[in-house]
Amino acid sequence: MSRLDKWVAGVLTAGIVAILLGILTTAVFTRIPVAHIYVNEAGARAIIVGGHQAVAAPDWPGTYLVTPRFADTAFWPNATLDFQNGAPVTLPRRDIVLWVYRG
Repeated sequence: MSRLDKWVAGVLTAGIVAILLGILTTAVFTRIPVAHIYVNEAGARAIIVGGHQAVAAPDWPGTYLVTPRFADTAFWPNATLDFQNGAPVTLPRRDIVLWVYRG
């Protein structure tokens, strides 16, 4: 390889690495709008302790309906839920039964 070929290969490699780092950064810091979620009993207790409301879902026994505004991406084992008023609540993703996203 000539010196110019090595330089072009280096620039292309750096560009690909920069794009992948941008995707990773976006995945870590993005907040997704959520219409509502269904959680199990342990998740409902954590949300109630956090000062928010969890209502028993009449159409799905053993689950509770919660209405956060935003959630972090499905990138970490814990989900941080942001509510309209009050502090965010962090709970394990295994406590979340169903996500319903806003369009």
